[in-house]
Amino acid sequence: MGTISPTLAVRNMKKTIEFYRDNLGFKVGMVFPDVDNPQYADLSRDGMILMFLPAKNVGIGPKQKLGIGVNLYMEVDGDIDEYYEELKNKQVNITSEIKNEPFGIRDFTIEDLDGYQLTFNQASKFVKTCMSCGMPMANPEDYGAGDTSNVYCVYCTNSDGKLKSRDKVFEGMIDFMMTTQKMDRTTAEDTAREHMSKMPAWS
Repeated sequence: MGTISPTLAVRNMKKTIEFYRDNLGFKVGMVFPDVDNPQYADLSRDGMILMFLPAKNVGIGPKQKLGIGVNLYMEVDGDIDEYYEELKNKQVNITSEIKNEPFGIRDFTIEDLDGYQLTFNQASKFVKTCMSCGMPMANPEDYGAGDTSNVYCVYCTNSDGKLKSRDKVFEGMIDFMMTTQKMDRTTAEDTAREHMSKMPAWS
């Protein structure tokens, strides 16, 4: 499979190049025709490449807003916490603080000079998955009874952290699928039954 390299329209090419190079740690690649009058530039980090063009060159007027609804999800190498602290110290506009997501990713989001959102992420080192339902457990409150040594999540356990009966877990999973995925009862039952058959607690 190939790679994708988004092209972003920006207001000030020189300032954009400086921001991505000096604040975000991107490496400058091609600048055309030259650094004093850049009409195109590409910058890269950890194998990811972004390309930039002046907004006026692609027909975007001075009053039109840039970056609305655009969020680039970018997986970084190295220590994401160190990178987060580095950007924070450089006063980069961090719009979402670093955190562990419930789906097993650790990420944070910044906004660049033109309003483009970049969510830097990597797989969390601390995430375990529930052996009953497979849910990622990224935070202490995700574990049964808040015990991070528990192999089952808060939804599959009673208040004392012990695993619920198969029937109760089954019903909980059905309810989850009907509520969040809008499945009918029959489809939810079939899906939950198949999913649970693959889980260590029930296989």
